[in-house]
Amino acid sequence: MSSYGVISSISIPILISIILKSIITYIIGLCIIIINILLIASLTRIKRLRTTQNLLLINVCCACIYFSLSCIVSVSLTMCILNTKNINSYLCQFIGFLVISSTHSVMLSYTLVTFIRFLTIIYPFNRKITKIHYIKNCLISKWILAIFLPGISLILPSQQIIFQSKAKICTINQQSPLLFIYFCTGYIIPFVLISLMNLVTYLNVTYSRQMPFLSRMKQCRLNRRKRRNLRLLRQFSFFTIIFLLGWTPFIIIEIFDKEGKLPDIFYLFTLILPLICILIDSTAILYWNKTIHHQIQLWRQSLIKKRPQIINHERNNYTTNHDSFSIDRNANMSSV
Repeated sequence: MSSYGVISSISIPILISIILKSIITYIIGLCIIIINILLIASLTRIKRLRTTQNLLLINVCCACIYFSLSCIVSVSLTMCILNTKNINSYLCQFIGFLVISSTHSVMLSYTLVTFIRFLTIIYPFNRKITKIHYIKNCLISKWILAIFLPGISLILPSQQIIFQSKAKICTINQQSPLLFIYFCTGYIIPFVLISLMNLVTYLNVTYSRQMPFLSRMKQCRLNRRKRRNLRLLRQFSFFTIIFLLGWTPFIIIEIFDKEGKLPDIFYLFTLILPLICILIDSTAILYWNKTIHHQIQLWRQSLIKKRPQIINHERNNYTTNHDSFSIDRNANMSSV
């Protein structure tokens, strides 16, 4: 079987739509990468934020960067295919794998954060949950799942990932049984798990009773910690819902439009929504954490102030050199 395919020519309006979609994808993807790099830098540089549970937040930022890079690479491959009119099936399968893997990585990251917060509320006195060794094992398991599940499409004999003529991207074949499997593993199952854990946590915090063996101070501290964890759970529930809303239109089109009756424009612009949702999630993390937001504001102010200081320093050096030159010249004239 040949590793190359050929695509037919496309109309000018569709080409303009693809170029516009590519430009928007590049801009949004770069914004997501910059925001998440700032988040990672803040979480690693600020001493009070170097906690074991913030490793989960760093993992979410890495997953968002991975997703943005995969979308940028996918769009670049699409532009290359439209330019050369040739499709390298092996490269197409690999890029499709990256997009599916990054999507699983984001959803599993949200699920992992919810799961750890859920355990800390249900078992508040179990210190093993918040130990760095336990969280590292959870993170390693998450990344193995995010790579192994989409990797099944690469080892199957028939091509499960193809270049779709409507969507103009390399993705799962609409006739493949893997489409429903990945729909469940990267969409339905994480959403159900996160919803159930949030419901149980909400009931636990709302109807929590006073423990008889705890002092009043410890009980108040425990309730405060539960409310803080509940607030974080709500935040990540918001992130999950936003990300799911971004993928819902394209998934619905993929499942129900197997005959390709919808216009190409629906496919093209529904693929921008997941990136927009990731940008919303990253910006929300940035603004909801006051410590990180304050640290980034300080960095921004220091960069703005540094430039005038450099200019003033150069001016001061120039005036000092000019004054010294004038003094030397006057001294020489007096000696004459």
